Amino acid sequence: MKPGELWVWGQGGSGQLGTKSNKIEDLPTPAKTQLNFIAAAAGRNYSLCISDDLRVYRTGVLCNQQNDMTKELARIEALTNIKDIAVGNSHAAAVNGNGEVFLWGNNKDTQVCPKKIALLPKPMKVTGLNSVSIKQVSCGEGFTIARTIDGRLYSWGRGRFGVLGQGDETDRNIPTLITSLPFTDIVHIDSGHSYSVAVSLEGEVYTFGRNSDGQQGHGHKHNVLTPTPVDNLGSQHVTKASCSKGEKGCFTAMLVSSGHVFTVGNGTLGRLGTGDSKNVMSPTKIPLSFFGKEKVTDVVAGTTMCHALTVGGSVYVWGSGNVGQTGLLEARRIRNYATERPKKLEALPKNRSVTMVTSSGDHVMALVEQPSL
Repeated sequence: MKPGELWVWGQGGSGQLGTKSNKIEDLPTPAKTQLNFIAAAAGRNYSLCISDDLRVYRTGVLCNQQNDMTKELARIEALTNIKDIAVGNSHAAAVNGNGEVFLWGNNKDTQVCPKKIALLPKPMKVTGLNSVSIKQVSCGEGFTIARTIDGRLYSWGRGRFGVLGQGDETDRNIPTLITSLPFTDIVHIDSGHSYSVAVSLEGEVYTFGRNSDGQQGHGHKHNVLTPTPVDNLGSQHVTKASCSKGEKGCFTAMLVSSGHVFTVGNGTLGRLGTGDSKNVMSPTKIPLSFFGKEKVTDVVAGTTMCHALTVGGSVYVWGSGNVGQTGLLEARRIRNYATERPKKLEALPKNRSVTMVTSSGDHVMALVEQPSL
């Protein structure tokens, strides 16, 4: 991915926007930095970015470490040659070019390391993965999922609701291979508060963990203890799936190879983007006309809203927000704004494409291509 400028909006009360302040930004605004970035990840009150020289920068506060809060992007000196990052509600992760994983933050459920240490303030290498090379990592509430370079999954931390995909609800303090997917080449993973999704090279999407809103797309609300394919998508080839980040009102967004988006789960205040606020337990397609007939290239679920990136580099948003996280001009005049269908963000720089977007519950980050010289 080409390096881009970092633009941010939404809740900034903990400094997570990197604007050198703690105020809410109702509209997209550039972060206060001269750096360019190739990736970003947003957590509850904490943000990470990878610079074009593969270093990691942080802003905000992780796990309520108020004495370590920063309102501007500050480099994490211990991390170099980083290729992937992830942030959960209270812990964070980074993967380097050698396939090594580093974790830090809340460790009360041993989601960071097997030692009985409640908090690890600085990145620590995960030694339980020394025999494999990791490509991607995701952070849930009290658990961590890692994807190897050859498409296998490891999980560890708190096992409640079956979030580890191990067939039970047992906690595990060391990375453990999910053996129910021994021959499946997984190419993408994502974790919400208490469930995860995994997308295979063949375009199948597997889900596991808590399913209280039917957000896993299986047509029921029972918890799922092992990765289970979503059969209700028919012959659709899924390229990415994204989990909502809240504990309640959960939903999932899935992108298919044709450029269409399917959503499933809790539809309160339009978070499914289908034009109403109904709950659904089977993946439902959002009409392409809702995106100006542009094909979608990426989709990212937040807590009460969702964002999509189109082939033309535009960003669309749907759902609700009351701290500026929709980024819409019209939302500034309405306290509890909601839209049941995607609307284009007009406040981003004109004639410059957005290359990626990431969202937490209350704030959003986007990378925008640099202006032409």
